[in-house]
Amino acid sequence: MSESKSGWKDFHTLESYIAREQRHFPESRGMFTDLLRRIGLASKIVSAKVQKAGLLDVLGSQGAENVQGEQQMKLDVIANDIMKATFAWMPQVAGIATEEEESYTVFPPTPDNPGVRYIVLFDPLDGSSNIDANVSVGTIFSIHKLEGSGECRLEDFLKQGVEQQAAGYVIYGSSTMLVYTTGFGVHGFTLDPEVGEFILSHEDIRIPDVCKCFSVNDANYAKWDEPTKRFADHIRYGDDERHEKTSSRYIGSLVADFHRNLLYGGVFMYPADAKTGRGKLRLLYECAPMAFLAEQAGGAATTGRGRIMDVRPTELHQRVPVVIGNKLEVELYERMMKESEAK
Repeated sequence: MSESKSGWKDFHTLESYIAREQRHFPESRGMFTDLLRRIGLASKIVSAKVQKAGLLDVLGSQGAENVQGEQQMKLDVIANDIMKATFAWMPQVAGIATEEEESYTVFPPTPDNPGVRYIVLFDPLDGSSNIDANVSVGTIFSIHKLEGSGECRLEDFLKQGVEQQAAGYVIYGSSTMLVYTTGFGVHGFTLDPEVGEFILSHEDIRIPDVCKCFSVNDANYAKWDEPTKRFADHIRYGDDERHEKTSSRYIGSLVADFHRNLLYGGVFMYPADAKTGRGKLRLLYECAPMAFLAEQAGGAATTGRGRIMDVRPTELHQRVPVVIGNKLEVELYERMMKESEAK
């Protein structure tokens, strides 16, 4: 924030900042801006639920599994309903897909629809398995532009990461913070609970060129392939001066791990299981939006065999391996994978 001649510091709310950035999307006639604003509103509601979770009897399991075969938490369902309700009435939204539901939802065009409409994909409450322990959780979102003016179809959701119009996350922790990109840098806004507004607190975030944090679930070490093990061992036990002060930091909530590494510098990984060849995290709801943010902040994201942003989805809930964070570490992992395959 800069200081004005009057001595007051100039500042932006999320709404004013997005309105200023509207110049990058003149064809949307303000509809894209409205969509981002509504995401901000929905996240305020989710944040309030998270902050009062222990008082509202919304901790614990819902007693059912989601489409991923994972135990749904009560707050998963609440956050999912809040996000869906936010988008349902908006004429610029052509369809939504959520990690919690097997299929997507279509909103048919009406005479009130603008010429440009959007597809929204989201993980309503990432890291929710940690919610009972009061660990930071978050919401992840990704926005694509609908091609054509009719109803959206499955192929409209199965877009490469490079086609995203915007992506971001909201982290619900000691403070609530919304971080997003529209392809023109990464910007963070902190919710001021006294006035109920997101205030610009981190403009043009860049990942520091240091590997301060290494974030990985070590319990899975035996399940990794050999180049992945070598990469992890190189960072933790190697003699590279760059990694002398690297610390292991793993929360188990993608939003929380990614957010810390974005601000401090580091690399997060959830590699493929050597037996199945599959990763755990979802391409459309987690990996692609985080990859967009990482690249815009000067970092990178890979499956180990190629750029996450270039992966063409084949299904709504596709899982991929991911290594994301500082560019040097991501490129090192790719080299180790390629060298192993060349042998």
